[in-house]
Amino acid sequence: MKSRKPRRAVRIVLVEPEYEINIGHVARVMANFGFDELYMVNPKVEIGFNARMFAKHASHILQKARVVGRLEDALRGCDLVVGTTGIVGRSRNVIRNPVTPAKFANDISKLKGKLALLFGREGTGLNKNEVKRCDFLVTIPASEDYPVLNLSHALAIVLYELASNKNQVMITAASEEEREMLIRCFNSIVDNFSMQLRSPDKIKQSFKRVVGRSLVSDVEAAAILCVLQRIRKKLKIKRL
Repeated sequence: MKSRKPRRAVRIVLVEPEYEINIGHVARVMANFGFDELYMVNPKVEIGFNARMFAKHASHILQKARVVGRLEDALRGCDLVVGTTGIVGRSRNVIRNPVTPAKFANDISKLKGKLALLFGREGTGLNKNEVKRCDFLVTIPASEDYPVLNLSHALAIVLYELASNKNQVMITAASEEEREMLIRCFNSIVDNFSMQLRSPDKIKQSFKRVVGRSLVSDVEAAAILCVLQRIRKKLKIKRL
């Protein structure tokens, strides 16, 4: 069967994958849904015979897959970073609001721009610092008795939702630079009131999560930034 063309620019990023078989299955699932950009961060195995065998007719994806040493290298050039998790919870240090793949696909379909879809290690998933790097967090509502899916199975569910979403209304997402400027400007205002606030770091982290989950557009970011800059000027905060 001829694979469909991708509906949008998506980069699949595997963090320290541990098994050739899973890498092969990932490539096959990507080809099934018409996605072909694969990055691997510090893979624990090489792409060998087993990976190619289980990729079946998707070996071309493995041939051009990029292997990098740092997560930042794998995310470079992407406008939005989407993490995946099988364990849902709330931390005192990081606010969690994961969404289902269906809701994620519906929300993301409204945006232009490239997204990185991040999958963690087969054994332990993404660590706290990697999760903090994400703008969005997706979880699959599986059984509470066994909520963690196989890597390629989880990828198939998420890519299915992305490929089958019919929403064609598109807006231009704020660039990474625009979102960073928005966050820095807000943070400088929080710093101005830090002595009067109970948890300034948590407030900053909350705003960053809101910016990521709201899928802010370039026009919206510019409008909010205009107001924040006026507040900074009123408070006589130095330029960033």
